[in-house]
Amino acid sequence: MEYESEWREICQRRPHCRILREGAYWRDVAKVILTALPSAPNLFSLSPCLNSGVEDAPVAVGCLAKDFLPDSINFSWTYQNQSAVSHTDLKIFPSQMSGPTYTATSQVILPALDVLQDSYLVCKASHLNSNKQVQVSLPDTTSSSPNVTVYIPPRDAFSNSGLRKSKLICQVTDFRPREIKLTWLREGRPVSSGFSTGQVLPDGSGTYFLQSSLTINESDWLSQSTFTCRVDHLNAQFQKNVSSSCAISTDSPIEAFAIPPSFASIFVTKSAKLTCVVTNLPTYDSLSISWTRKDGQLLKTKVKVSSSHPNGTFTAEGEATVCAEEWNSGEAFKCIVTHSDHPVPLKKEIFKPQEVDLHAPSVYLLPPNPEELSLRESATVTCMMKDFSPPDVFVQWMHKGQPIPSEKYVTSSPHQDPQKGGRYFSYSILTVSEAQWNSGDPFTCVVAHEALPLSSTERTVDKSTGKPTLVNVSLVLADTTNTCY
Repeated sequence: MEYESEWREICQRRPHCRILREGAYWRDVAKVILTALPSAPNLFSLSPCLNSGVEDAPVAVGCLAKDFLPDSINFSWTYQNQSAVSHTDLKIFPSQMSGPTYTATSQVILPALDVLQDSYLVCKASHLNSNKQVQVSLPDTTSSSPNVTVYIPPRDAFSNSGLRKSKLICQVTDFRPREIKLTWLREGRPVSSGFSTGQVLPDGSGTYFLQSSLTINESDWLSQSTFTCRVDHLNAQFQKNVSSSCAISTDSPIEAFAIPPSFASIFVTKSAKLTCVVTNLPTYDSLSISWTRKDGQLLKTKVKVSSSHPNGTFTAEGEATVCAEEWNSGEAFKCIVTHSDHPVPLKKEIFKPQEVDLHAPSVYLLPPNPEELSLRESATVTCMMKDFSPPDVFVQWMHKGQPIPSEKYVTSSPHQDPQKGGRYFSYSILTVSEAQWNSGDPFTCVVAHEALPLSSTERTVDKSTGKPTLVNVSLVLADTTNTCY
């Protein structure tokens, strides 16, 4: 009778459970009854364990099954894309009895490379006739660009005896992976001695921390020499310049602008060109322009520098090309600009907004005016586009099925319709000779806009009809390689 209250409490939590008291063996009978009533497991994800102190360390994740009966359970794991995790990566620990039910744990140990490719795993538990699963999140191991900060000494920090000295402190924070190189420079030249750089340490949040100090003389500091802490990380360069005259001032005239691709260029080339324009450069010797994806992956960037402007400055452009589908999906891209005359990297991010009001243009083709034709000099055909949004539109004129060079016609910039807020109109004018018009040749206006079915529509007119008609034409686009990264 010693355990009767305990078994009664257990039975109260289970339907159809009753205690049969048969002499001294009633507890054994109760255990048999309870064992005959199966209980499905409750499944929980276990927080991932990331050894942030070791580069490329494996990651351990797990899931916990509780409160199941009888003691028989099978675990299986799949990646985010439903492919199975190798059995060699799995560990299943023996189940343990916890009160009247059982608890079991399964663990997966993944290489760091697999963690970069997925954001979660799926743990599945099979028990009798029940199947349960739970998502187990993986730690974020994407790359992160470093923040560089240089702390300068106050005027009274230099020692009073002998050669007065103090230190510049460079702190590099929030970077990942841990592989990094730090260099001190004076007036753009590497410093070979007088500095001490510590070890790269985890900061507890999945990123890393590095600190270095450079000993300087008071005379060197007051001479307004420029000292630079330069950091190389993942093929990109970051630096901070300081001096006694302009410590870490960000009043640099250098500016950067990220220019998104136009719909016209995407329509013609079937790819998206990202352009980063950097202005007011005093020199281009230390200039670096790079495009990256949101996760830090570098894109191949082509840098072009203009000749010197009358004020002695330069302008540079960094161009990268991505697939049209990647741009249209709303993926973000970042331009990073570094220069010795700017204390911190300039970063500009662009992406295509996804919540845009789309309206296809209404297209009208107007034949030449009779008064103009009476002069027997030229003929002007006008293509009018109305009520479209967004304002990015592409126009191409065709003559007998062949594209007309763009210098032969004029297309206006889109203008907002004052009567319809958020809608635009534009027009394109093609002027041909009287002989070409009188020959009866057809002239076609091709209009492309992202809100149009198949992205384009055409209108054609000739002298014989005098009215615009719809025809199917084949617009030959530029044969540009569409490179996906």
